[in-house]
Amino acid sequence: MSSSFAYKAFGESIAIAEELLKIEKAYYPGPPRTKEQKAVEGLRAGVVVMVVAALERFLRDSMEEHVSDLTKTPFVPWTSLPDNMRITNVYKTLDLAMKGPPFQEAPPKKDRLVDIHKACASIVSDIINPLAFNNTGANPNAATVKSLLKSLDVSDIFAVIKLRFEKKWGKPIAATFLVDKLNEIVNRRHVVAHTASALGISRQQLKESIKFVRILAKLIDGEIKSKINKIRKSYSP
Repeated sequence: MSSSFAYKAFGESIAIAEELLKIEKAYYPGPPRTKEQKAVEGLRAGVVVMVVAALERFLRDSMEEHVSDLTKTPFVPWTSLPDNMRITNVYKTLDLAMKGPPFQEAPPKKDRLVDIHKACASIVSDIINPLAFNNTGANPNAATVKSLLKSLDVSDIFAVIKLRFEKKWGKPIAATFLVDKLNEIVNRRHVVAHTASALGISRQQLKESIKFVRILAKLIDGEIKSKINKIRKSYSP
């Protein structure tokens, strides 16, 4: 299965984290001395932040890209979509119109009327809005990933991809490994952001994080694409 544009862009972003880690290892191969600690902290913090940022952007882009495929001809009828997709499309489309884009100052109510009117018109016309499916809330943890995939009617993405992940990871994993490891990686970003400290994070942890999100993103991208293809195939024009 070919990679999406979202996954290719993710590869370019995660490569930045890999290069930072290479620099850190090349210039500071041993335990950092006192005068080296700030430089090491900065490089490791950069890796932590880039790993999570790359994953978050990928999730948004992949959902939007694949859902957009349903807006191309031949159009899939609204009634052929899974219930979760129709629910998400309606509620999130209205939510975006009412509140405005995430992480931006909400415009005055008067200025939102045009967008609300457009949103209502698109809903009445049974138009799919890809932007309704890409909200990560700036927090791509396990709960967010589950919620995004549930909107496409994938009940438990981590259970769905577990066996395939094990093959790529190279060893068996516990039932909760995917959830626990993803939350660990995202929480590490939170710690760095709020404490400005990264010296306690090992090089091995960073290397493992990069490997983990690479595999996870690839499998999620494939599952999203597969789900959209199944929706298309279930509809015979």
